[in-house]
Amino acid sequence: MWKKLQWPKTMTGLPSTSGTTASVVIIRGSKMYVAHVGDSGVVLGVQDDPKDDFVRAVEVTQDHKPELPKERERIEGLGGSVINKSGVNRVVWKRPRLTHNGPVRRSTVIDQIPFLAVARALGDLWSYDFYSGEFVVSPEPDTSVHTIDPQKHKYIILGSDGLWNMIPPQDAISMCQDHEEKKYFMGEARQSCARMLVGRALGRWRQRMLRADNTSAIVICIAPLRERGRWDSDEELVLNLAEGPSYSSPDASSLTPSRCCTPPLKVRALCVPLLPPLAPWGNQNIAGDWGVLLETPDLSIHISVSCCYS
Repeated sequence: MWKKLQWPKTMTGLPSTSGTTASVVIIRGSKMYVAHVGDSGVVLGVQDDPKDDFVRAVEVTQDHKPELPKERERIEGLGGSVINKSGVNRVVWKRPRLTHNGPVRRSTVIDQIPFLAVARALGDLWSYDFYSGEFVVSPEPDTSVHTIDPQKHKYIILGSDGLWNMIPPQDAISMCQDHEEKKYFMGEARQSCARMLVGRALGRWRQRMLRADNTSAIVICIAPLRERGRWDSDEELVLNLAEGPSYSSPDASSLTPSRCCTPPLKVRALCVPLLPPLAPWGNQNIAGDWGVLLETPDLSIHISVSCCYS
């Protein structure tokens, strides 16, 4: 990260305090590859018995909290520390006192600031330890691989802590299940699952009279192809890893040319237009709200995205 960009310092000349959690899900064939840093969790909805409508929530990721034994051991092994402040365990920022000028020496007074409530993230250059050459707040992700069965796996939810702090995983899966049933069987609930979850999370923040944390959700609804029926659009979506999506009608003579050596993946698709923004609340803003439907030879996948930032 140091080599890619000259990150701006803070107003007091200290290393950048900017950082982010990250969760990535890649579905290739029947495999789901997951990588994450921080506390933006990934949850899988599993229907164990096809005769039982209950879909249980399985937490695919574990939040990288400083109090976890393996994280605390790693942090302390790099010369860092963890302090509990107001009931929250935080990684300590060891920095020279703000009144200090000149090089840091053994006699320099070092303040210990309980700072970050996650043990891994991208960015957070303040946590770089020059003695070990490592980031105390690690950018290294945990990874896992899972086999997806559309007969039993129904939902994948990626959410930031603003979502999970208000809506437990099992509640989120049940909400998506109820929402989908109303949409497809009763012709109700036109908004996406992601937008619904973000809206309900913001409502719970409001009920508690708290300032809402950044709240984002991606919901992937999985079903065997035969359950979704035909598409409402004749467009085709061409997915190209190098250039992004382009569109072609069935009558088009050729697709958008690709500079990528990887052949484009052509799937039947319906792009859902941007939905009207949620009603603003305080200084909260909706940064995005969109969805896409993908149809492969084996699966029908509906992906919806909604996010709110403060």
